[in-house]
Amino acid sequence: MPLDYLARLERARFPLLVRKASDVDKVRVLKAAEYITASVPLGPLNTAFGEEGEAVIFGLTERGESALRGAMAPPEAPLQRGRRDSLDD
Repeated sequence: MPLDYLARLERARFPLLVRKASDVDKVRVLKAAEYITASVPLGPLNTAFGEEGEAVIFGLTERGESALRGAMAPPEAPLQRGRRDSLDD
């Protein structure tokens, strides 16, 4: 899942026109996951063989914003083995 691309979109101004084929592929994935609302028209520009494509991103969905919050959550503290608290003494 291209969450790094989704994070970049969080700061974008919408509607956003995307023309790079690799980015259009990311738009397709994020749209299929319902993380963004976008239009990826069928046509000669959006083939798998070109370097250019075309998509319009309208914004992030609640699900996309939630995915970003989950991806950026602080890591949990590591478990410490071999150390016992003296609660049961």
